[in-house]
Amino acid sequence: MRKAVKEFLRKSGFKIPDEKALKALLKLSSLTEPQLEVLLIETASTSAGMKLTFREKAKIRGVAKGAYARTLRQAIENIKKSIFTIFLLKYLGVIGDEAISSILEAAEMLNQGKLTDSLTLINDVMLSDITR
Repeated sequence: MRKAVKEFLRKSGFKIPDEKALKALLKLSSLTEPQLEVLLIETASTSAGMKLTFREKAKIRGVAKGAYARTLRQAIENIKKSIFTIFLLKYLGVIGDEAISSILEAAEMLNQGKLTDSLTLINDVMLSDITR
């Protein structure tokens, strides 16, 4: 993550609990690092009650206003696609209610700092659900 983004997050009071976990999760996600940076800038500025323009947010990342807006749009689209993928898998019966509950449980484990346990749970659930 860019130093300027880290500094902005620090100044805004936004804390990333574990950067190592963040990097591991980012690799497994459908988001790029620039998309994550944009989402973090958006989240941190909103949480801190800042009313920043796209130009100001783009400056934090060191990119043009249009590039910032495009990256934000791509991040939102990737998130939507991930959610609709889960909807589709549930709709088709590829994953069941137990898997959905386990996804939420794994997310809570992440919030508690249990990265390894969380990833193990997700991997176990996906394998058992899909191979039934």
